[in-house]
Amino acid sequence: MNIYRKIADAMQDSSVSVFAEEEKIGLAEVNHIKEVISQKEKQGEFLNLPESETYLFSKYRGDIQYFLSKKYDLTQLAEVPKGIDADFAVPCFAVAKGKGIKPQEAALEIAEVIKKEFSFVDRAEVAGGYANGYFKTQELGKETLATAMKWKEKYGTSQEWKGRKAVIEYSSPNAAKPMSVGHLRSTIIGESLKKIYESQGFTVIGINHFGDFGTQFGKLLYAIAQWKDDSAFAKEPVKEMLRLYVKFHEEAKNDPALEDKGREMFKKLEEGDVALARQWAELCAVSMDDFEKIYAMLGVKIDLLLGESFYQSRTAGVIARCLEKNIAVKNEDDSVAVNFVDEEFPSFLLAKKDGSSLYAARDIAAAEFRLEQFDPVKIIYVVGGEQTLHFRQVFKTLGLLGHDKEKFKHDGFGLVSLLEGKMSTREGRVIFLEDLIGEAIERAGKIVAEKNPELTDAEKKEIAEAVGIGAIIYNDLSQSKEKNIQFTWDRALSMEGNSAPYLQYAYVRAMSILKKAGDIPEFKKENIVIEAEQEQKLVRMIARFPEAVLRAQVEDAPHVVATYLNALVQEFGRFYNECPVLTKESNTRETRLYLVRATAQVIKNGLSLLGIKTLDRM
Repeated sequence: MNIYRKIADAMQDSSVSVFAEEEKIGLAEVNHIKEVISQKEKQGEFLNLPESETYLFSKYRGDIQYFLSKKYDLTQLAEVPKGIDADFAVPCFAVAKGKGIKPQEAALEIAEVIKKEFSFVDRAEVAGGYANGYFKTQELGKETLATAMKWKEKYGTSQEWKGRKAVIEYSSPNAAKPMSVGHLRSTIIGESLKKIYESQGFTVIGINHFGDFGTQFGKLLYAIAQWKDDSAFAKEPVKEMLRLYVKFHEEAKNDPALEDKGREMFKKLEEGDVALARQWAELCAVSMDDFEKIYAMLGVKIDLLLGESFYQSRTAGVIARCLEKNIAVKNEDDSVAVNFVDEEFPSFLLAKKDGSSLYAARDIAAAEFRLEQFDPVKIIYVVGGEQTLHFRQVFKTLGLLGHDKEKFKHDGFGLVSLLEGKMSTREGRVIFLEDLIGEAIERAGKIVAEKNPELTDAEKKEIAEAVGIGAIIYNDLSQSKEKNIQFTWDRALSMEGNSAPYLQYAYVRAMSILKKAGDIPEFKKENIVIEAEQEQKLVRMIARFPEAVLRAQVEDAPHVVATYLNALVQEFGRFYNECPVLTKESNTRETRLYLVRATAQVIKNGLSLLGIKTLDRM
């Protein structure tokens, strides 16, 4: 909901205080969300998710881990090394050190103990200092397929964190600038994390911490007064605002005094100047209208929109308490800075010499507001990695103010750059996100038209949008968020290999098999016979999906789901080539049909967690 439109409408009455009105509207939004959460809790909505013990694969691993913790003080299984198709891996280095033996000897001992202790373990092998184990497939396969058929779209979810709340701040673009490819990462990483956290029982409040305040807005207001092109603004207001912002910085290179003009303008806005406030609200409303179009295309739904300005009335209290507790000091020029006694981090400003608050103060105020209103166990900030120091300073300050700093986490991500370097709004070197999405859809549409000319225009449009937007999202989420990405059209829009279209097509292929099969017998575990090697490998991959989702949540890593899905689809491709389905009879046919159905379900569930649509045809 665009709260700025409501503020702008209210500002038609000159007696209305802009920030008081923003406070009233913002609190009403917060209270609405709290009421929705309360209703969900009363209805026990999280109880509609399976318990973690539902998944036999996870139970097997949990039993082994518990046993090893008691016998060897090993608290965690290792991630299975790449290139090894094991169900679990035990690191044996600590045991070897404690016993004064070689890691290989410790691994051999642990492998033998595990085989004797657990009847569901088929074999355990030694590789270096690891004991890698494999589960017996028949019982695991039957239970996995039964669980997938029962829970369907909820297969992979769990009540692991039922009753707990998490706040995730993401997207958070700046007002008066079009969303660029640089904003894509925070938006889709945050949306995916929200879905992944919800899948594990969390109640998640997604917050768009809109960049609607600060000196940059004063600069824009000054630029509008000096150089605004009314006709350009009427046609494309956000792009005209960007042009003005860039022009301000170009002019300021020759006339540094303009920087002071921008600061003066922001100071007036912060103090509630009616004319500037009315203009500010309208510019923010226009910007958010533009961003909501992007969100709709990407399928992004953020629960709460509150800009930096919402917290400006709370910054005075933050600064006063920091001074009172000797966390901050007032400098000779009247600016206020936090100085850390242990010098772990450099000092940083909360307020400038003219009294204007800085975004660090607003971030602290925002964090306290979220704790007060939602009582979350976690507050996650999906913000670029270049802000790492800032968040470390803010979190430490929150700890000094008496809050549990362990509740706060910065999920930093790498930069997006053009071939000539980092994207910079000031220099105007940006690829607009709307243009990227448009070209992705256009390119996907050409491929769809070539391969399926018989489709109606409406069908072609639906497929092109799902494929094009899916390609953009997967291109990002399939990579570790910490990595820097150099943006190129070819990479972003690749329709081959480890990509969304590759996964979407596998889903279409699976659904086509099921459609051709006609009526499929009711699922019965006793009819499932998993014998062929590719049947075993595929069902074990299906069994691993809940573990992959849980790991993605624990590590805040959507790429874990993407990597899993790519591996699943590769395994499904080998199964498709080696295990005929429709030409087989009796239990073999039935088993393979349910393997196909479960694979399709997992692809759909996994892509949904990434924010990517599946299609019945491509």
